[in-house]
Amino acid sequence: MSGTDEDFGAFLKRLRLQSNYGLRRFADLIELKASNLCDIEHNRRGMPKDHLEPTAVALGLEKGSPDWEKFFELARKGDELPADVQKIAGRRLMPALLRTVDNVQLSDEDIRSLIEDIQGRNKANDGRR
Repeated sequence: MSGTDEDFGAFLKRLRLQSNYGLRRFADLIELKASNLCDIEHNRRGMPKDHLEPTAVALGLEKGSPDWEKFFELARKGDELPADVQKIAGRRLMPALLRTVDNVQLSDEDIRSLIEDIQGRNKANDGRR
């Protein structure tokens, strides 16, 4: 399974195995019962929201990377926002930013360009420190 055909449980298990963690060892690392982790990997139970970011970090996922984004996207339920996005959605200016993007009707390419511009500025600022 890969791409959009992969569900959260299969993706989590694949990442865990790629990181050379056994089920029990990884469950201990992320402070879950092994039986609960097994249920999550087989999609019989959802991952607790408060475990998502620590689990992504334990798997060595880089914040903002495609695998990071896929991890949180697959973990979301229904039409709710992914947990990492929910975390920042409450920031004071986020609604204004999203309304502005909507009001000027930015295309996906415009948004991609904006993201790349912000990332470029961030890297430039890191280089000056």
